[in-house]
Amino acid sequence: MKIRKMVTLDSNSEGFANPQDVQQYMDQNKLKTLSAALRTLMDEHHQLSQQVTQQQLVQEIVEGIVTQLRPTEKKVTLTDRNVMVLLKLFDGVVVQNGWDNLPIPDDTMKPTTVARKIVSDQIKTDYIHRQTNQGHHRGGSADA
Repeated sequence: MKIRKMVTLDSNSEGFANPQDVQQYMDQNKLKTLSAALRTLMDEHHQLSQQVTQQQLVQEIVEGIVTQLRPTEKKVTLTDRNVMVLLKLFDGVVVQNGWDNLPIPDDTMKPTTVARKIVSDQIKTDYIHRQTNQGHHRGGSADA
């Protein structure tokens, strides 16, 4: 069953499609009939409205996530500040008492002492390795 409707294009009205605009659109999109032009316009309108809806949805989701993460961000910032304060306090205690005279229980100091020894050994090993490589590059021995 076909239903026919009449479409009127008024060239005197501003803001409405005039025949020249419709003909230009039909020429640009290589459309032969007015009904094909209207169908294409409706499809474009539907696609654009879906894109706008998706963009709005994405924007709302992003705003919701940002709102939920804001308190966590503040907590993390406060934690970072607290850690920095504790590190500065610890540095002050080390400067005042020296590393070997820290008022820390032995069970806490033992892993720290072991870590210091490991790092010290790594530094010595690296130093010896560099000295050896420099000797080889100069063509002499490490003692040269």
